Amino acid sequence: MVKFMIYDYEIKHKNHEEVLCIYLDISQEFAKLNAKTKKKKLKTLIKEYIKNNKIMFKGTTAIILVSGMVVGTLVLENPKKDVKSLETFTHYTISALKDENIPLENEGIFVNNEEQVKEEGKATEKDLQEKQDVKKETSSVKNTFKDNNSDKITTVHKEQEETLKVEEAKTMVTVYRTNGTVLNLELEEYVIGVVASEMPASFHVEALKSQAILARTYALRALEKNIRLTDNSSTQNYKSIEELKKMWGSSFSTYYNKIKNATEKTEGMYLTYQGEIVDAVYHSTSNGWTEDAKNVWGNSIPYLVSVESPYDNLSSTFLSEKSFSYEELSTKLGIIMTYDTTFEIQSKTEGNRVLNMQIDKQIYTGVALRNLLGLRSATFDVVKKENGVTFVTQGFGHGVGMSQYGANGMAKNGSSYTNILKHYYQGITISHM
Repeated sequence: MVKFMIYDYEIKHKNHEEVLCIYLDISQEFAKLNAKTKKKKLKTLIKEYIKNNKIMFKGTTAIILVSGMVVGTLVLENPKKDVKSLETFTHYTISALKDENIPLENEGIFVNNEEQVKEEGKATEKDLQEKQDVKKETSSVKNTFKDNNSDKITTVHKEQEETLKVEEAKTMVTVYRTNGTVLNLELEEYVIGVVASEMPASFHVEALKSQAILARTYALRALEKNIRLTDNSSTQNYKSIEELKKMWGSSFSTYYNKIKNATEKTEGMYLTYQGEIVDAVYHSTSNGWTEDAKNVWGNSIPYLVSVESPYDNLSSTFLSEKSFSYEELSTKLGIIMTYDTTFEIQSKTEGNRVLNMQIDKQIYTGVALRNLLGLRSATFDVVKKENGVTFVTQGFGHGVGMSQYGANGMAKNGSSYTNILKHYYQGITISHM
């Protein structure tokens, strides 16, 4: 006879969501069943347990624990509010979590381990009885219950608590996608998708490590400030594995593993300034100098000041031109413009970008002109022609924080990710989660 039972349950809170923990005890006979039968019996058992115990569970996930180890999860989709039974869920699936610490007799609980079944089939009835006797003796020592009303405290329960603490330590982020879907991702998985979207995978690994730390820092600050993360440049670009496969094609494995490795090498690292998470802004290409934040957003930030970035001119996007007819410029800037219109740069920033420009009698900031005209940079010269005006820009982006092409140049010339980040963000500390 197959014997298995639920001897306890607990509802925990993980990332502001309820998680149902099911503490399961099984026999060897149950371990021998095929995966389909196991799922069916376990599903029935849990449904009946929830119903009989009138468990009020509002979450979407149930964690299955055996002998103190997490061995599987119930993924619950489309839950209703105030859920009382698993019968209200429209989809059910169990996924195995392999672990070397799981006792051998517990392997294959959620997967069909044919080799194990064959080996156990060779054992004599006497051998099996001896194993069960040893198991009972061990269980009598380890699994001593102290029953105060409904309160059960065991050694196994403590191990389960420790396992859940590890699970709960993972930081989750929510990404609001442009296609209307909402993703809940583990932080490190999210970072991989951001680095792959924000920086060319062909870049030096030290530059990729720098980008990974910035992506993680940006996400942690967004969580702290309750800022919604998107999958576009309004926060950070993000692509899923499926999207990366389409983007990289046959190079997917090479590029993905390279970025994954860079992320893992910097796992948990983020930037702080005097104990506070920094605003980890970055851009593609500077003009040879980064920009002071006060000249772009109006506020001085001590770690976001202008520093030299000498390798940016190696970027293919360093120089760019954008032309407008006088009629187009008149529409975009709201003033009448002709060939006789004058353009005069009145002042520049520490980062050699246009601070103020006078067009006829109207004065514009370089940042305003960049935004109004869609220029790649606020570093530009104006070339007048009979039929219009051409803006010749240097660099790509707002210019504040790390220049990605500058970081790649530094990495190629021997700088580590630590050197790169401490150069572009003055006075920061690389902290660990």
